[in-house]
Amino acid sequence: MSNLYSVGQMNQLGDAFEAEGFRPDDVTKLKQFGNLAGVLSVLRGLAKIKPVAEDTARVITLNPTTIAVNLGAAPELPFNGARVDQHIGDGWAVVEKRADGLYVNGRKVVLHLSKRQLGGKWLKGHELCEELADKPVLNANLLDAFYDNPHLIPEDWKKDEQGNARYIFFWGTISRDSDGYLYVRYLYFAGGTWYRYYRWLDGGWFGVGPAALLASN
Repeated sequence: MSNLYSVGQMNQLGDAFEAEGFRPDDVTKLKQFGNLAGVLSVLRGLAKIKPVAEDTARVITLNPTTIAVNLGAAPELPFNGARVDQHIGDGWAVVEKRADGLYVNGRKVVLHLSKRQLGGKWLKGHELCEELADKPVLNANLLDAFYDNPHLIPEDWKKDEQGNARYIFFWGTISRDSDGYLYVRYLYFAGGTWYRYYRWLDGGWFGVGPAALLASN
């Protein structure tokens, strides 16, 4: 038994383990863990812990106009402290740019507006979310894939027929903050480049905020 550490220090460590939910067998496994030096490097700021999901492949380039996107990978969070409330989609999807637009697994991506977004009207984000519940909305993994591959994004996604900038929402992924407010991420073009951001569902949705979804078969 080591004499390097005091009884008080060992008790502090035991209290910390208990507070974090460690069971006695977890402590035994920690003792047997083959990379305690790695844990020490984290404590000293020489390394960092990264969730396994961050190593999951998200996008594979198949050719200049086609990529494969991992729909089921854990989505990127819009801000620190956010957590995923809903994420629709699993498996891999093939995304292809054709002359008439974008296709996901052979189905064209369309920009959808609710009837309550037309003619200068608007509705709350929560109401729109309910309307879209049974529609094939795209998730944020596709948003990020488009952002990282802007050459695939159709030209008409930049502005609508009236010349207004479009804010294209990907309702397949909803995030929640620590106060319980819900957010959805979107893609938009400004100043010669594409951006991505998020909007809370308590806000209003006008005609410049279409939802990206798959066309009916």
